[in-house]
Amino acid sequence: MAADAGGKRSIRSWLEARLNLTEIASFLSVFGLLPAELDTRKPLREALDEALSRPLPSYARWPRIMGILSFILFLVLAVSGMMLAFYYQPTASEAYGSVTSIARDVTGGTLVNQVHRWAATLLLLILAARIVRFYFGGMYGRSREVIWMLAMVTFVVATFADLTGRLLPWDARGYWTTVRAREVTDALPLIGPLFSFLVGGSGLDSLVLTRFYILHIVVWPFLLLALFYLHFSSVRRVGLSSVADGPGSRSLRVVLYDLLLIVVFLIGALATLAIFMPQSFDVAADPFATPPGARPPWYLLAPHALLESFPPLVPRFLRGLFLEALFVAVLLLPFLDRRAGERPGRRPAAIALGALALLVWAALIWKGWHLEGPR
Repeated sequence: MAADAGGKRSIRSWLEARLNLTEIASFLSVFGLLPAELDTRKPLREALDEALSRPLPSYARWPRIMGILSFILFLVLAVSGMMLAFYYQPTASEAYGSVTSIARDVTGGTLVNQVHRWAATLLLLILAARIVRFYFGGMYGRSREVIWMLAMVTFVVATFADLTGRLLPWDARGYWTTVRAREVTDALPLIGPLFSFLVGGSGLDSLVLTRFYILHIVVWPFLLLALFYLHFSSVRRVGLSSVADGPGSRSLRVVLYDLLLIVVFLIGALATLAIFMPQSFDVAADPFATPPGARPPWYLLAPHALLESFPPLVPRFLRGLFLEALFVAVLLLPFLDRRAGERPGRRPAAIALGALALLVWAALIWKGWHLEGPR
């Protein structure tokens, strides 16, 4: 092994002579886990010492932490999903039995399954909250247009990842939730046919379940990973959003401690939810028996209510086209709002419009829930 400055041989110095450890460590900065740029031309220890001496903006200050929280939750989903995949069988005849076996027979299976479910729920809530924060903070203008559009697309992709995962247990709740969700997505003139092509039709059978499984564990995760990469790449280019109070930067050591505390707190919160508020399994799916109160997942309740609010004479594809046009308008909001990027006090009309949109959306969620009656 090679010798270091003190004459002692170490594994690090041996590897340093054969691998660019600094370049490997700098990969963490790609996804915000290491908020510092390392000089890949220098040895790892020297590059880290140099980074430790520079003050850095912190991801770990509210509400900035929503970006790093969402990526950590994505990592939790990836690890827990990989653990579940070792035992899951993606066929209509075996799926329900394999999922219940994971919860009943595999050591720690219930905890991993519940952590996976709660992490998916929290990820969607944080991604939605981040969009709301970007809008009311005016953080979609002045070179931040791409961040806004990536946030919107990431939320949509995450909902499709969640939707494909709901069918995998092949229980009554997941099966009929997916059926009602497909009624919404199939009404969209562009997204509906594309999704039906990917899964092989509009019905739900064993082959469709297998395609849902592939989408859930391969396609959507890799797409989300690419979107997270683009997000953090844009943040590194244009900078973190400003926080009015407190110091603007901290040392790398403090930032890493903050990140560690965030991970510990998040894992503790997920474990607490998994133990004290477990999401129960339903009975096995019966395609010929619709349970009462079957409805789409919560993120599709508002679109479902909006589709049903049109007069019966309006063709369903036109209703779906209206939803897609609405999404495109919100996606392109940075180019439509000329006062984007200004402080909230200078955007009273935009703030009022956003508050009204949230109220309408909440009312549509309430209506979508009650369209199918109590459950």
